[in-house]
Amino acid sequence: MQCLKVGDLDVRVLVVEDVGTVAAMMEAALRSAGMEVVCVPSGATALAARGLFSPDVVLIDLALPDTDGMSLVRPFSEAGCGVIVVTATSEEASRVSALDIGADDYMVKPVMPRELAARVRAVHRRLNGRSGATPQVRITVDVTHRELIGLNGAACALTEAEMLAFDALIDAAGAPVSRDWVGRVALKRPLHPEDRSVDQLVLKLRRKLSALGCPERVILSVRRQGYVLADPGLFQRLGDDRPA
Repeated sequence: MQCLKVGDLDVRVLVVEDVGTVAAMMEAALRSAGMEVVCVPSGATALAARGLFSPDVVLIDLALPDTDGMSLVRPFSEAGCGVIVVTATSEEASRVSALDIGADDYMVKPVMPRELAARVRAVHRRLNGRSGATPQVRITVDVTHRELIGLNGAACALTEAEMLAFDALIDAAGAPVSRDWVGRVALKRPLHPEDRSVDQLVLKLRRKLSALGCPERVILSVRRQGYVLADPGLFQRLGDDRPA
């Protein structure tokens, strides 16, 4: 397997838009730019998709049928997602309010497809620290006791499945690991097409790593390949002389 290149990174985008023609335009623009896209029409389905799809960036319309889209900005921002408000509202007060509560960008409809994709890429780059220095956090991986130990001594317990999945990612040394392989190694079974168990497993790992000070997207999704550790050098297995 070859090591991942920055240009191969997949960006997972959740589009929260209730107007079908607008959602279809956004989806087509983002897919043509090589991104993975899921569209939902309401706030409730957006929150449900947050756990199932694990988006990197979410596009939020403010005029949704079941809620004010502004109420979605903070939950997605606090979950580590990039947030772009895409709405017909051009009022300065709305723009300022969205940015104040955690939005990364604000676009007024109608949006141009190429600009939309460029804005998503820019937010994704900022989130992953490619525009600046990334904090170097050294995490000890205690496979025997199924724990992650931070520099300050804080420890985070892993389930057996989480430990097996994370160990497989470390073994890959910067190369992508397929979802199916993670399923076979960690869950002891193959995945069916609609099975999101591995995605849920990775989401829980991301949260535990984030609690120890790791970048939110230290485990990245790779288009049509699976998952990869963005920086394997952040980790060292306890009592293991192999390079992490």
